[in-house]
Amino acid sequence: MANVQLNAPVLTGGILNTNFFNGRVLAAEDLTALQTANAQQRRQLGRAIGAGVVCGLEVTLGTGSDPTVTALHVTPGLALDRKGDAVALSAAVDVAITPSAQVQSATNGLFAACTPPQGVISTNLDCYILTVSPASGLQGSAPMTSALSCGFAPGCASANVVEGVQFGLLPLGVSTTSNSTPLRAQALQLYATLAPQFVTLAGLSGAAASNLQAQIAPTLSQFQNVMAHLCFGTDVLQSFTANPFAAAEEDPPSAGYGLLDDLRAQGYLTDCAVPLALIYWSAAGVQFVDMWSVRRQITQREASFSWPLLLNERRRSEITAAFLQFQGQMQSILENASDPSSVTADAYFVYLPPCGVLPITGQGVTIVTGTPAASGLDLTGFFGAHTSKDVATTNGDMLRHLFAAALEYEPVSLAVTGKIQLYLVWENVQAINAGGSPQLVSVFATPELAYQGVARFVPSTDTAGEGTAMWDLSRFARHVI
Repeated sequence: MANVQLNAPVLTGGILNTNFFNGRVLAAEDLTALQTANAQQRRQLGRAIGAGVVCGLEVTLGTGSDPTVTALHVTPGLALDRKGDAVALSAAVDVAITPSAQVQSATNGLFAACTPPQGVISTNLDCYILTVSPASGLQGSAPMTSALSCGFAPGCASANVVEGVQFGLLPLGVSTTSNSTPLRAQALQLYATLAPQFVTLAGLSGAAASNLQAQIAPTLSQFQNVMAHLCFGTDVLQSFTANPFAAAEEDPPSAGYGLLDDLRAQGYLTDCAVPLALIYWSAAGVQFVDMWSVRRQITQREASFSWPLLLNERRRSEITAAFLQFQGQMQSILENASDPSSVTADAYFVYLPPCGVLPITGQGVTIVTGTPAASGLDLTGFFGAHTSKDVATTNGDMLRHLFAAALEYEPVSLAVTGKIQLYLVWENVQAINAGGSPQLVSVFATPELAYQGVARFVPSTDTAGEGTAMWDLSRFARHVI
């Protein structure tokens, strides 16, 4: 390491910008150097902003032009990769899932360095991460002249470099994953349970297939939930507070945790690639496309590698993703369940986010005198032994505060958590009792969060004072289910 003097410029490794002056003869190399400098400066700005998805790039299971080929539908959108490059898709596409990948030639444009890792061959029975990376190609032609050509063009060259994207499918190799943590061991067990069931399902049709799919549903939901939290690093970070100085004592310090960091450390997930979705492809086809297991909003880099839970924006981004992942998975469960009221948290999930919103029926909710929409979960049936002592009411204008506070907490492990605080939203209840028929909702929050209920006196025979806040009531709302 060279010594430097105070107040002396340090130019080693700096960005080279073309210096223009009158009389200079410019060559193509000079203009290329200018473009390269601009690209490097944009990358610096991109890295300062953070990596993740800016907007769009939503992934769902599609059909594509060939119904015999499995395809993933991706909407237009914008992302930034970890190198600071923009990844922009201008129009929706259907990405055919195939077992081979075309490796981009080093002569194909600006982003040839972002080639997919070699030796990664997809099989049809695994979990995958769909990624998007920047790509470029040459388009059009322009005449190429020289000082000796007398104004005639002896040939042509490519006129434009077009920036675009390329998609990749990265297999996780679930069946060969180590069981170094209890959650990874659970993922292996669930995967081993599901694999032969989907082989059987692939050979069935009609009612027999529907019945088996319904039997598999709780195990499949647990597997999806476990894989999501392996990506969030929930299992690894559970040990952080037991030994907070462990990360700080590493040399060099590392904030790596979760499946995505493992893949980066192994060289499979490059800094050019932006993860978009987690896909489970079984013998009976694609079983789920889960965006928020791996998708992240724009997130700044770590302020400190040594304190991943206390200072870094990354964990807040992951907990937000955990909430959105849960809400998406729950919506899918309700859409496919023949009897949503029979769905229970313990049967379908291993972890819950620190807060969530659930559609519920009015079954047994005595504070609701109107007729809400009939669809939804049975509230006490879903939470079972985790149901809080009271189902409180809270105000709608308190929800943002409740969620902002709850998202600073870690996910809730159903194996070790007792009561989960449940709330009804007062404005939602009033709308139903006034004769409307909106969906009745319940908000749940980790028991670690301070109580957010609003005490109300609700007389059993006289509703004139319904909703009146009383200063001398206890912290619990009077509400019995």
